[in-house]
Amino acid sequence: MKATPSKSALQQINQRRSKTLTTIVRDEIAKLIASGDLVAGDRVNESEIALRLGVSRGPVREACRSLEEAGLLVGAVNQGVFVREMTLNDARELYEVRAALSGLIGKLAAQRIQDPEVWELQGLLDAMELAAVEQEMPRYYQLNLQFHERLMEIAANPKLAAFYLSVVNQTHLFSRRGLVQAGSLKHSNAEHRKIVASLAKRDPVAAEKALTQHVNKGWERLAKAVANTPISLNA
Repeated sequence: MKATPSKSALQQINQRRSKTLTTIVRDEIAKLIASGDLVAGDRVNESEIALRLGVSRGPVREACRSLEEAGLLVGAVNQGVFVREMTLNDARELYEVRAALSGLIGKLAAQRIQDPEVWELQGLLDAMELAAVEQEMPRYYQLNLQFHERLMEIAANPKLAAFYLSVVNQTHLFSRRGLVQAGSLKHSNAEHRKIVASLAKRDPVAAEKALTQHVNKGWERLAKAVANTPISLNA
């Protein structure tokens, strides 16, 4: 786990914005899982996290309870709290839900996107293309997260975003594995280009289809990486 907390986390704590300390700590632990600094089976060291964020153990303990409820962590009596180890079937169920939610995000984003946002997404695509060519998986993964977060923001539906984030945060426990196969980064980014092309045309039907297919393809890559067997969703 990284020794230095993210700058945004420290800024949020220092500024005491509208979020509670518990929520800020919860988000930081979720980021550690998304970035791969905490992986399935890792023990969450409450004392270490409290020290690195400059808070007491109380908010960390509450944050861990919240993340247990969200399905990211699991507690073991007299042992502590650990990052959840997910089965392939768990991942399949999550990807089925994620595909449906992503399709709706695409549909709404196509109806609401503005030209500057299209250009921003195209810039992210170019950065991901470079990361793919150079096989910089960690860099690609972070840009990929940013890309999908922007789509969610462009869709401008907070309730949908809450459902989506609750699902996608759990898929972080597994989703990196689908990008480690040869050529997976380029395939993934080619799918991103289809998404942005449909958004640029303001075509809700095409955007919904492109995003749904992208998540389904992501599942297929993941299933092959984990089980070495092609498994398809019923799209």
